[in-house]
Amino acid sequence: MLETETNHAFLPVSTVQMYSYGEFHETFILKRDELKPGACINGPAVLIEKNTTIIIESGWEGKITEHNYLLLNRRISLLTHKIIGKDVDLVMLEIFNNRFMLVAEQMGYTLQNTAHSVNITERLDFSCAIFDRHGNLVANAPHIPVHLGSMGECVKALIRRQFNEMQAGDVYLINSPYNGGTHLPDITVVTPMFCSSEDIFFTWLPEVILQM
Repeated sequence: MLETETNHAFLPVSTVQMYSYGEFHETFILKRDELKPGACINGPAVLIEKNTTIIIESGWEGKITEHNYLLLNRRISLLTHKIIGKDVDLVMLEIFNNRFMLVAEQMGYTLQNTAHSVNITERLDFSCAIFDRHGNLVANAPHIPVHLGSMGECVKALIRRQFNEMQAGDVYLINSPYNGGTHLPDITVVTPMFCSSEDIFFTWLPEVILQM
């Protein structure tokens, strides 16, 4: 049984295991209309109503105001994290950002100028991007970004299966529906690139449509 600031007691409907901030928490499920002004619920908790569900996560509290509004406040501050890229040379960062973007854009221009399909040459229905050795996106050209969600999965699946066998000059064609595939006629072309000095792995990946 839970108590409020006005000594109003209310019972949770049930308890569940809710995943939040990287771990599971024992979580009360409460009926919103049973909470009176002055009630204060510490998260994690789930408030259910006839037309909505409100989740109060761990570290937050929900207080019912005198006008029967739900006011959410953070009780526990989040841990501060170091901002990625804060200590880098901003000038060099911008230079390499533009270099990577230029590579992706040039890939797109080449594909557009050499394609036979009007889907490629006129509609620009393709995407070109660069990924790092872990399959994380580095830069993508501004064509049709809808493919980008599946492109990374294709690259990561290829890295898991073929990374140790990849050599300079290899080109992989992928249309697996279980590894980032989209429409069945779509073919994802992945080319691994190697840098001998740093052993950096980049993947250039345009997605094209084959016209049969």
